[in-house]
Amino acid sequence: MEPPPLPADPLPASALFGRGDTYEVRQHIAELESRVTQRNPEDVSAWNLLGEAQRLAGQPGRAAQTLERASAVGRTSFVTFFLLGQAYRDADRLDRAINAYREAVRLEPQFAGSWFELGSAQARVGDRKEAQMALERLEKLDPTLAQDLRRRIRAGDK
Repeated sequence: MEPPPLPADPLPASALFGRGDTYEVRQHIAELESRVTQRNPEDVSAWNLLGEAQRLAGQPGRAAQTLERASAVGRTSFVTFFLLGQAYRDADRLDRAINAYREAVRLEPQFAGSWFELGSAQARVGDRKEAQMALERLEKLDPTLAQDLRRRIRAGDK
């Protein structure tokens, strides 16, 4: 009898794996990776979970590789592209993070998190005009996040 499918939602990753690259965390990730790649390699949500677990464990490079694979499986998953942006952000690859966030907002323009991260990354690279456009969109979706993004944009002016 085949074991039940892997819960494939990236949000539980934070509960399953704490920050930090310990031996125990690496073991859990290796087990998860094996389960994802062997049992259902076309399950984009499982790839998302694996990538987010790797990122939370302090392995943004591995996470980016995993999430690139997920993006090939699920070209229409805004979650995949959002998580890919997070991995690239953590790896300090802001150019790639911006591209991933752009794809996430293209796929799901109502997800405020992608607009916030897009604007934040643009502000960090000094693209104030683009960050301002993200802020304008975010103000309509989530005024609280918009306030935080506004502060980040202003901080980049100094």
